[in-house]
Amino acid sequence: MVVVILAIAGAMVVPIISGMGTMEAMSAARIISTDLEYAQNVAITSQTPVTAQFDLVADSYRLSNASGLLKHPMTHADYLVDLRSQSDFDRLDIVSASFGGGPSVTFDELGSPDNGGLVTVQGGPDIYRIEVSPVTGTIKVSRLGS
Repeated sequence: MVVVILAIAGAMVVPIISGMGTMEAMSAARIISTDLEYAQNVAITSQTPVTAQFDLVADSYRLSNASGLLKHPMTHADYLVDLRSQSDFDRLDIVSASFGGGPSVTFDELGSPDNGGLVTVQGGPDIYRIEVSPVTGTIKVSRLGS
């Protein structure tokens, strides 16, 4: 009886543990897309260009303007997002960030990006892509596969 209960418990726990990378990738993709939309909105409301700069080695990114790093609207700390330092994202990797060949995108006073591009994140077997459309700046998240 004990063996049967352990087998049932194991059958329920293994998919949860193996799906953690998937949840991390999906969450990170949504966070990044929301932060890009925030950068775009700040550029429009402040009428100053705002840049999102990605660091693939450190799995981090920052939002800044000509005055320096933006302040996060909730924490009022510098807008530097370091995914590695967050325990919830220990299975996550920012695989690529390419906007016109570089790892940054700048939104102008109208919210248009200087270049369209892609950010790709991977957690476990799942890969998500955040796409910034050129000219319009439309930001879209899609799952590439597992």
